[in-house]
Amino acid sequence: MPANKKYLMSTRLGRTSKILAAILGSLVASILVHVVLALWFGSSNIVPATMMTFLMLWVTFMVLVYWIEKPWKSWLMLLLVMIMCGLGIYFAKM
Repeated sequence: MPANKKYLMSTRLGRTSKILAAILGSLVASILVHVVLALWFGSSNIVPATMMTFLMLWVTFMVLVYWIEKPWKSWLMLLLVMIMCGLGIYFAKM
């Protein structure tokens, strides 16, 4: 049964942007979240949990990217997560 046309993106750029946001953006956001957690709570506590939670967080971000309709809103959400993690890293190093 084919997909309903009104739910498919019409532009190639939009589809490419969604795919890149889902794979690369979600991957970077997941890595940064775990780096911040390791800096704030100590790597000896976070590294064992990272093996289990990294994949779950990455998939969660991927689902959120496809749940949001517009590609630019998906990128905005991921960039906000990355900026917040960057601030967390900055303040952890101070």
